[in-house]
Amino acid sequence: MPRTLRELFVEQLRLCHVAADQQVAVIAELGQKTDYVEAAVAAARDLGASALVLTASSLSNPMLPPYEPDGREVPALLAAAAECDMVVDVTVGGLIHSDVRTRITGNGKRMLFVAEPADVLERLMGDADLRATVEAGGDKLRAGSTLHVTSAAGTDLTADISGGDLPITHQWGYVDQEHRWDHWPSGFVACFPHDRTAEGRIVLQPGDALIPWQRYVRDEVAITVEKGFITEVEGSGADAHLLRDYFEAWDDTEVYAVSHMGWGLLPAARWSAFDVYDPRSLYGQELRSTAGNFMWSTGPNRFADRETPAHLDIPMGGCTVRIDGEAVVTDGRLV
Repeated sequence: MPRTLRELFVEQLRLCHVAADQQVAVIAELGQKTDYVEAAVAAARDLGASALVLTASSLSNPMLPPYEPDGREVPALLAAAAECDMVVDVTVGGLIHSDVRTRITGNGKRMLFVAEPADVLERLMGDADLRATVEAGGDKLRAGSTLHVTSAAGTDLTADISGGDLPITHQWGYVDQEHRWDHWPSGFVACFPHDRTAEGRIVLQPGDALIPWQRYVRDEVAITVEKGFITEVEGSGADAHLLRDYFEAWDDTEVYAVSHMGWGLLPAARWSAFDVYDPRSLYGQELRSTAGNFMWSTGPNRFADRETPAHLDIPMGGCTVRIDGEAVVTDGRLV
């Protein structure tokens, strides 16, 4: 029998080491995802912790411009969150790339983003084995110098990942350490290559995914990357046209930047999720985490001081990912 959202939050907060002497803050948006807010509060109280709900009038970024950031509510959110041990983000778009997230975790707090339907949360719950796999992937990235991605379709992309200070994102779906952020569910490792070092060609194929548009690619698209920025989007089909239109709409060179890249490690995640579920109910984390994908993104990169609300995550199948010549993914399958 499927568990209730409250029961799932109880299990998740246990993984996050929420204890009776702690306080949990839930950041939400007015009138949005109220069932998640109630479940998170009830779960915290079931574990003996106290809970504080911080409701903002609007924090989500738009899909298209015009966009003018309104940060008037942020200082109040930060002040309240600073008094809590853990923050649960149930906003619609998430505070993933925002200054709010960076400042909360930078203050030693742990922060969890929750967006997917209950069925997905239950099916893709993280555990210690997944964490070990993700950390091993991070070790490979940290020890490497060059990330090289190829595919039979023509993808041939390289990026400089050298140096022990390489920013690496480890996501295994829960937060049990100070300064840590994660996304429930999740299961992938990614890095932010040195800015302006990505070079080559990315060829999207039908079946690859476009997030947050929450749909599959329908036509082949060839993307040229030079010095870390997309310089050309080629293709005669609808997808190439829509990508060109999306980038042009922002009138901002930053939207063409290549941001982070990595690969999925979650065996239970299924590539078919966008067809099995109503895609409008999904955040897309299952496609980001599908074992053996290559996932790359555009736009914001806090490590390069690049902020823009325009952001795409593009998981791809059938790629080979090598670190200094050693394959970690071959033709879309984990090595």
